[in-house]
Amino acid sequence: MNIFLKEMSYKEYVKYLIPSILTMIFLSFYTTIDGFFVSKYANSDALAGINIVIPITCVIFGVAVMLATGSGAIIGELMGKRNQKKANEVFSLTAFALLVFSIVFSIVGIVFLKPIAVWLGTSERLMEYVLPYAFVVFAGTIPMAFKLFFEYLVRTDGNSVVGLSMSLIGLVLNVLFDYYFVGVCNLQTFGAALGTVISISCSAIIGLIYFLKHSTIKFCKFKYDFKVLWKSCSNGCSEMLTELSTGITTLLFNLIIMRVYGEDGVAAVTIIMYIYYFFIAFYMGIAVATAPMISYNLGAKNLMKIKKLLKFSFITIMITAFLIMGILFIGGDFIIKIFIQEGHVYELTKVALLLFSPLFLFNGINVFLSSYFTAIGDGVSSAIISTLRSLIFVVIFILILPKVIGVNGVWITMPLAELCTIVIAGYLYHKKGIKFES
Repeated sequence: MNIFLKEMSYKEYVKYLIPSILTMIFLSFYTTIDGFFVSKYANSDALAGINIVIPITCVIFGVAVMLATGSGAIIGELMGKRNQKKANEVFSLTAFALLVFSIVFSIVGIVFLKPIAVWLGTSERLMEYVLPYAFVVFAGTIPMAFKLFFEYLVRTDGNSVVGLSMSLIGLVLNVLFDYYFVGVCNLQTFGAALGTVISISCSAIIGLIYFLKHSTIKFCKFKYDFKVLWKSCSNGCSEMLTELSTGITTLLFNLIIMRVYGEDGVAAVTIIMYIYYFFIAFYMGIAVATAPMISYNLGAKNLMKIKKLLKFSFITIMITAFLIMGILFIGGDFIIKIFIQEGHVYELTKVALLLFSPLFLFNGINVFLSSYFTAIGDGVSSAIISTLRSLIFVVIFILILPKVIGVNGVWITMPLAELCTIVIAGYLYHKKGIKFES
């Protein structure tokens, strides 16, 4: 944990971020790889079918992130205070809670598989692609949840390289398994989901071995302290909403676009969401790498280190935002053609990306400030930011804008939601953030 107290130059800070950013990028690739292989070896309906299931994966990842980040802030502060025994108990309790959730979610999902698919907006034409993919995802809830849980908490343990290794190994295996199951065996969406869950399981096992044998944070006997569990959930709920924002938005997009453009429109939404996953991973990487350092230094009462970390973070986010916009402006067409060639879906996606891309100028600050408030134990402010950007403003704009300016209103919903949120997030940062001496 000495790395959290070490004085860093900006160059050292950026170097420290790289494993976490790469980890989040690799994580974003899991569903994207499925989409790539089914679009190449199946058809655009299979691609749309995967998109229908995205809200399910977002729930799994959302709960895992909530428990990991919420407990991680508590664990980091306890370790900063040299209370390792209590830190271990909090870790063990939240891991048990995640296991219980995963078992229940898996059983409920498998039993009510078809009604859930219908509720998510699938059509009869897409049902043959949705049901096999959703079944495997529900069956694989436990490894999917714990892969993410372990990847977040290895950073709290001060070992982001382990998280990077977990993601990289899982990613490579995912490509190999997807190629075999989809490209060779022609199992379409069932094969894509199977490849993803197997590769994620291998990654989760690496994380489990690390926490059993090598980490500072250890599994131990724990008391059923529901106050601590509630604090972990409430503190991390904003990160859950950040994760769920993609699922919520995808669901709403699917329901509206399906009525106008049918299955081709859903395929366009899928590609836009893949682009969103990839680029928001840069901001998520900055946030999840910096948050444990903030929590630890808060416990150690090293406020000037936190001030420096915040300065470095904002500079990095600003640079990243302009780089992303440049990449999309210059290479947007090339990115779209990775998934689909010239045709109706391509034209829809091209227009959508042009209207959607300004989102990346604003959402980096929102994602980071939500994580920052979680790190300092202010779950309320964190939840306000996440709820506004992922739910309230999204619902308001997506219900109003398409009626006012047509279907293109769908694509500018998220940029406007992020823009409105950043104003409130900035206000909360100045009013409720850590106060530093002049």
